[in-house]
Amino acid sequence: MSYLDGPRIHFAGFFQADVSTVNNIVNNYDTANFKPEYQEDPWNPNGTGVFRFVDVNVTGGFLEGKLLTSVDEDVLIGCSLQDAHDKVAGKLVDLDPQQQMVSEIWGMQLRLTNADYPALFQGTYHPAGFFNLWRRQQEASAPDDQQLAATYQSVLEQVVWENEQQSPLLKALKAASAEGLLSIHINVFGYGRDPSIPRYTLGRLVGSIGPAQADEPKHFVMGRQLLTEYANNNPTAPKHEVYSFHAKVNGKHQITADFGNCLALVNADPALLYQGKLLFALLKEEPTKVLDSVKADEVVILGEVGYQQVDWYTQTAGIQSFDYAHQPWVIENIQQRPLALLKPLDACETSYQILVQEALGGAYVFVDNYVQRLNPGDCQDLHVYASKYGEPLAATVNTSVKIGGMGGAGRTSKSPVPEIGTPTDAISYPPSVTTNEQGYATLPVRASANGPGKPRGYIDNQLYGIGVSFLEQAGGYQPTFWNFTSILAFDKTELPQTPTWDEHIQPIMTQYGNLYPIMSRFLVDLSNYDSVVLHQKILTLAFTRPLSDPNYMPVTRDLAEDLRQMIVQWLTNPGADGKPVKSSSTTTARVQSQTPADSPREPADETLTDMQKAGKTSVLLQMLERQANAKQNDQ
Repeated sequence: MSYLDGPRIHFAGFFQADVSTVNNIVNNYDTANFKPEYQEDPWNPNGTGVFRFVDVNVTGGFLEGKLLTSVDEDVLIGCSLQDAHDKVAGKLVDLDPQQQMVSEIWGMQLRLTNADYPALFQGTYHPAGFFNLWRRQQEASAPDDQQLAATYQSVLEQVVWENEQQSPLLKALKAASAEGLLSIHINVFGYGRDPSIPRYTLGRLVGSIGPAQADEPKHFVMGRQLLTEYANNNPTAPKHEVYSFHAKVNGKHQITADFGNCLALVNADPALLYQGKLLFALLKEEPTKVLDSVKADEVVILGEVGYQQVDWYTQTAGIQSFDYAHQPWVIENIQQRPLALLKPLDACETSYQILVQEALGGAYVFVDNYVQRLNPGDCQDLHVYASKYGEPLAATVNTSVKIGGMGGAGRTSKSPVPEIGTPTDAISYPPSVTTNEQGYATLPVRASANGPGKPRGYIDNQLYGIGVSFLEQAGGYQPTFWNFTSILAFDKTELPQTPTWDEHIQPIMTQYGNLYPIMSRFLVDLSNYDSVVLHQKILTLAFTRPLSDPNYMPVTRDLAEDLRQMIVQWLTNPGADGKPVKSSSTTTARVQSQTPADSPREPADETLTDMQKAGKTSVLLQMLERQANAKQNDQ
């Protein structure tokens, strides 16, 4: 089960992502060449990293086939979905400055509350990176990053319920879910990145919460996958202004589709772009290629998408169910024929343009835990799922090196931009796996005991990507661009018996102090021994928190475990003066910089304004330029 099953809750409101941006530029990790003015260059240098829900309320619900939109139908409507009342807010974390395309939410706790109860239910959000990032907002006057949109799909864990009996919807939702679990899906868009606008660091969201089971994927629906074609090979620009989405067939002769992130927006109000009549349909024949159009007698219409109805988007989060109980042919063939989203080409509807079509052959493969951090010697099982027309598929799945989808580079300093994906033997995994009858397989990924060996010089650790594809798949099959696993492999460091500030701790702390100026400006100067010692207790607490804790330090979660342990050892084992050891007789204070071999600079598009170049737009431009260069080199 998932949020596409009933019962479910729909919500809408705002989110705040007060991201820190100095660390978005990989050159800024080069401590030796870092200059104080680099802390003023990005658009939000004092960002705290906080991610929180703001003014989010339950706007609708779905129970026993009926959409609920008023408090008279269920007391749940109008309740508030908030962060925890007894913990700090969650954090928004990029995996790495050279992979900013899987930003994750860490340490977020959500609770449903009203005037009478502080938490009708409360659960912890399982960290997940965003998916299906695309340029959704069409209003040309908006700064580019505001045009981008994406989705988060995960589960709430350790869910605790209280007084759910007062709401039939909540009561049914609890009964349909495994103990301690709920499925959650969030569409984010309209982010205010420009400091001159009132909603600076705020964006819009709509989403849904539904039932979850322990033996199901956390981050996608084992359902029907409709995949967009890209314009000019740009994964953020769909060919027909409609992006990829998924649907799920249930046992009640009903199919539920999620249009929440696939329909273009005029602006961040949110106002959905009018694209004429949109129809959800089933093709009568299985095509051998992606089609541009079909005739009326080649499809069966399941229903019209209600996207232009008043409040449809906020009340449903873009989720709509289509009943086909009265269509015998659909009942017989829906598990063997592809779905499509159509637009009439004439007033009489004798033919249709196909905006988005289900994956050829109905085949889809996905790695559920697609963001990983590996310390030296670690082995992590990736969870691989394969399906055909929404049903589990036993198949051979090939693996491959995939780094083309990484996003992020350097722009401001003289330091060269490091290469990623090298050395290739720092991680290992089998060339293929075979899914079982439940469509599931584990793909073990092992990190070398010696780590990558610091190939990026001034930045620890290394990035790797793993793609998955079917051994046998239809010709012309077009997988979704975003379907690959990003791995941050940590470097190996030989730890000293007695770490000192000058030799071991200062280089680490100084780099973080450069990258996160809010620390030195408002809390602790991480480059200064006396300041760090003054805040010894709070730093010890932060460095000993679990990785999932919102107070974990570093917030970016990009510090190798052995280095974290070294810092804790230094903080908690004072010298003869009762303070953490500053230096040894043979050590002098120094900051070293290791620079990798020169690699070509990747400038952003100079036709954009400075504000338009910032943030994820800059990352995308650099990623696309790298792809184009790689393609040219292969020819």
